[in-house]
Amino acid sequence: MIFLALALSLPIISLQHSISSEEEDTVNKVSQAFKDSYKVAPDAVDMLASVFTQAENYECARNQEDCKAWKSWTVFVGLSTRGINCDETPENELCQRAIDLQGTTKKVSHRDIIQALSNIGGGVGENDVKLINDMRAAVANYICYKEPEKCHVIRKLVDAEDEGEVAIKDY
Repeated sequence: MIFLALALSLPIISLQHSISSEEEDTVNKVSQAFKDSYKVAPDAVDMLASVFTQAENYECARNQEDCKAWKSWTVFVGLSTRGINCDETPENELCQRAIDLQGTTKKVSHRDIIQALSNIGGGVGENDVKLINDMRAAVANYICYKEPEKCHVIRKLVDAEDEGEVAIKDY
């Protein structure tokens, strides 16, 4: 799961880690998978992504250390699904949230934003990632049951996340 990894891969990256070109390619592939899936099945992708939003809400409401990490996940997913590039629309709310998460007021590139989100997302524990993967699988199964015609889109996104998670673990 890459940043969902990123949808679900981020939690493996340390907070001080500068991502390699291979990791950047992996994150970009997952981001593109979110964007492509959202074009075809926005409601289904939103439902799948809500797993991260709910995790963020839960952890932040309990003032947990990983609150900021979960916020980075939801911002990444939002930027990816909507195809937002912060170089082109720096005033976008999600771009501003990403910059706020970094704790900076200086202008930063979209690439730097994604790298920072990846690093911050590393604060989610590995056990939490496994549990979120289980929840994500259950949501994907529900979507496939309710909308079989969109199942291939959701499965392709989940596969991209899984491949990304494996790739990130190997770096």
